Amino acid sequence: MSTISEPRTTDAGRRADWLALSVVLLLAALFFLCWFNRFAALRSGDGEYTGGLAFLAGRLPYRDYYTAGPPFNQIKSAIELGLFGKTLFVTRLCGVVERLLIAGVLFFWLRRYFTRIASALAALVTIIVSAGDRTDPLASYNHDAILFAILCGFFACYSMRASSVRRASLFAALAGSAAAISSLTKQTVGLGTAVAVLILLAASTWHLFALRRAVLVKLSYLAGFVLPIAVVALYLQHLGVLGSALHMLFVAGPKAKASGAHEFLTRELSVAIGNPIWVLLAVLALAVSLAAILRNLRAEPSAAPSASLRSFALAGFVVIAAACALALTSLPALEDFGKASVYFAFIGTSIVGLVAIALSFARRPLAARNWELALFAAVGWSVAFTLSLSWPAFEAMTLPGLALLLAAAHDGTRLWGRRFLYLVAAAMIFIQIREKLELPFAFNHQEEPAVRFATVRSNIPQLRGMRFPAETARLLDRTTEVMQQAAPKPEDTVFTYPEFGLIYALADRNPPTRAGSHNIDVIPDSFAREEAARLLAHPPKAILYARPTESDLLDDERIWRHGHRSGQRDLIYALDQLVSACTLTDTFVLKAGDTPIMLYNCAAKRP
Repeated sequence: MSTISEPRTTDAGRRADWLALSVVLLLAALFFLCWFNRFAALRSGDGEYTGGLAFLAGRLPYRDYYTAGPPFNQIKSAIELGLFGKTLFVTRLCGVVERLLIAGVLFFWLRRYFTRIASALAALVTIIVSAGDRTDPLASYNHDAILFAILCGFFACYSMRASSVRRASLFAALAGSAAAISSLTKQTVGLGTAVAVLILLAASTWHLFALRRAVLVKLSYLAGFVLPIAVVALYLQHLGVLGSALHMLFVAGPKAKASGAHEFLTRELSVAIGNPIWVLLAVLALAVSLAAILRNLRAEPSAAPSASLRSFALAGFVVIAAACALALTSLPALEDFGKASVYFAFIGTSIVGLVAIALSFARRPLAARNWELALFAAVGWSVAFTLSLSWPAFEAMTLPGLALLLAAAHDGTRLWGRRFLYLVAAAMIFIQIREKLELPFAFNHQEEPAVRFATVRSNIPQLRGMRFPAETARLLDRTTEVMQQAAPKPEDTVFTYPEFGLIYALADRNPPTRAGSHNIDVIPDSFAREEAARLLAHPPKAILYARPTESDLLDDERIWRHGHRSGQRDLIYALDQLVSACTLTDTFVLKAGDTPIMLYNCAAKRP
């Protein structure tokens, strides 16, 4: 049997690692705290908050309402809100803590193979870039699933090089459980990671050790995966909703995204072709850095001088503070810069994973290290690939692959290369922060104003601690007031279209439909037509309606339905009929150019 052992670290090294991690977390916190409570994520952004409140109120997914996602995110949100208070501020702050946890796990995982500065730099850049997408609401089931996918890979790497079969089996079981929780949060990310890690963990253990250890590790991993899944499945069966849950998760949900597997590929290609600058920048970055990255697979980290921790901390603070300060001005910011990092991570992890596996089978001295790096790359690739099934390119896909590539490039290059990398990293951080603070959230023709405009407090207790632009605060306060007046009884219903889920939580009223979100990529067309019939049969007392233009609707149908007529038109037809008999109470435009949002009081009929 092989005598491969786990990497050793001295006490002084551990203290230095914790100090480096503290610097990373402080710098990342500075970024997140600049904007975490300065936007509403009004349009399809607060599902975690509303789901948690629904769970606390006894409304369960699959039984009481339609959802295309597994239940763990709602359960986690309910626990947070139950412990710390039922405010949106709590959800957002917990989202910040989760991002810092991801940064921490990334740092320690990287530190197994790379120098301290490389690990700190890669973790900081990646956690900031990964938050850059305009549809990222901070508290997100995507990042819940990613956190546990990363933990799965992290534990699996400890299992690979554990000093005993017992320790290897224990870490394998932990890895399997993490993959299960990821699957119970977002099924695509979790299942993709579970399969990728299982294959590489079994192959590496068989290659490095005896067959008996490989079998035990594999069985432990599977046992760790099956147990949480079985517990949740039994609970759903007890509630009588297991069948409907499986249908929503694996039939209705995927059907809303695409009617056939080929549509995912064509959508990926169409986005890449339509935005060639993203792909070109990624390919250029790989051309410059790939030699250094692959060099790192053949040797331990280079001894070339690198920045000191003090220099790293000072430079990081200056870059982040400068970017945040400029957010108070009207200077323009670059948009979608981080999308190039998505393709860089996607393509780069593919290459690194394949090369690392090839080098491992060549029985080189660093075979164990390369198996672990292959697994790291596999987790990065699988997360990026499975997230792309939701949308072809958004910045969450850089986790954790971008961190691996940046750390390997740092340690695989010479002094001049490292200086250049520091400049690139500083530019990535600066540009991404400027973009996020200029456009904190946007979704489908609804863009929220820059963070510098978020200075107004809402009168609603659930929004205590939050600040919004004036028009956003007015919409939240006015809509909540009108809906509570129009629907005074708890059983009265209100409705928002296409989806303003936060409103249901603030007004403490439910829709007359099975679903709260009617986005075209959330519900299939047959279900949309059923929902339209429910609306007409049970008219709501108030409606918040952002009616899509014909051009917007055609664009959505081109992207999600290959240009075919969608069930959204049935919903719009039903709403047009309903609001024709209602009183238009107010109209809101969050930002110039946004689709107007119209508030109707249907309890007060039109004169």
